[in-house]
Amino acid sequence: MRIRKFINRGKDLETLERLYGREGFTLVLVTGRRRIGKSRLVKEFLKGKKAISVQFEKRLWEYNLNKLNRAIGEYFGIPVPNFSTFSDAFRFIASQSRERLIVFLDEFSYLLRYSEVEAEFQSIVDEILAESDVMLILSASSVGLLKRSFFDYSSPLYGRSDATLNLQPLSFRHLFEWFDGISPENAVKVYAVTSGVPRYLELFEGRKVEEEIRANFFDPNSFLFREAKELLEEEFREPETYYTLLEAVARGKTRVNEIAQHAFLEPKNTARYLRILEDLGILKRELPVGRKAKRGIYRFKDLYFAFWFRFVAPYFEEIEGGFPEGALEEFDQEFNSYVGFSFEEIAKQFLVELNREGKLSFRFTKIGRWWRKSEEIDLLALNEREKQALFVEVKWKNLSKREAWEILRDLERKAELAGLESWEKSHGLVARKVEGNEKLKEEGRLVWDLADFERLISHGGEV
Repeated sequence: MRIRKFINRGKDLETLERLYGREGFTLVLVTGRRRIGKSRLVKEFLKGKKAISVQFEKRLWEYNLNKLNRAIGEYFGIPVPNFSTFSDAFRFIASQSRERLIVFLDEFSYLLRYSEVEAEFQSIVDEILAESDVMLILSASSVGLLKRSFFDYSSPLYGRSDATLNLQPLSFRHLFEWFDGISPENAVKVYAVTSGVPRYLELFEGRKVEEEIRANFFDPNSFLFREAKELLEEEFREPETYYTLLEAVARGKTRVNEIAQHAFLEPKNTARYLRILEDLGILKRELPVGRKAKRGIYRFKDLYFAFWFRFVAPYFEEIEGGFPEGALEEFDQEFNSYVGFSFEEIAKQFLVELNREGKLSFRFTKIGRWWRKSEEIDLLALNEREKQALFVEVKWKNLSKREAWEILRDLERKAELAGLESWEKSHGLVARKVEGNEKLKEEGRLVWDLADFERLISHGGEV
């Protein structure tokens, strides 16, 4: 494993610097799923600044208070103090700091498990630090705990933060910065199993990707083999329930009633669990773009979880017991089909980049999937004000010119079913490779493949 570049966090650093430039007490929350790079972001920000930094552990609060005591002693150059409460520790910090001082409490969510500590921090924020020049940064991987503590109206800490940085995974384009010389096809495969999570990307070289996937997911000693289970156990009190729900989605159950039936739950309870998984960014609820629909469907947003529940979860015990053959056989047979599912998200990001660069015939303001009964369109981009629509099919295939023409013709047929009669319509195709791509473009067709991705992302050229 090699530690890679610090990528795509410039705006977050700018926000932290702006808040650091304020006078007076400042409270900042840094959140996001585990392995997303929260600690790395804050450590980059702390360079050259006066700071007390502590990484809490999943231990009793007294243990973590002792870690804070040691950090205070080290910073002020004094013997390790013996503060018996966090209030006493912060009272000392506030009394001794004469200039802007940052206190970074990493994995603060481990303290939020103790209600008495949560209430104590209300006093610390409202009274002890209120008149100080301290910048308190709290990082938490347990998004659920953080939301309950700072965004639940009944919580003692509700509304106390000055800013919240919710870190997201890297997008597909950033893999070309992360890996030197990676091919677009390998980048697609890496993204399809890591979802752009920096810690997971560190485990890949980006060359013989399918071999790397086998080593990282189907070896019982590998990090990514156990990661999904550990994350669910870390985040939830009922991990088995959430495990079953995600298993259902991986098996193609997308509607609440279908998922509830698989999990032996009441639909109303299932909907609540699914909303929590949506809040955490593991699942997403989709409604068809361009038409009204009350009942949405659930699909994976986090592609690491999508891959894990598709290929690892059904064979977890066998892999753990040293018999991965069944899992590997299914991976060999079905991985290409799975990448097709992931490629829709990548194609969506590609169109968003084209839209941002002004390289489409109009600027869309909404994009997503469309479906009605048995008909579906992979991507529909709309500008509702100007009544312009772009319909796009996404194929993880190598297509001949004739196949591309046939797909576009069928897309034109389906587009007429969308009920946008008075709209200006255009039709496009995104594929792994399209024979005669340039010829089709000269004929006025909107066709893109991985070569266009590479030109846009790596070189900023025309597509």
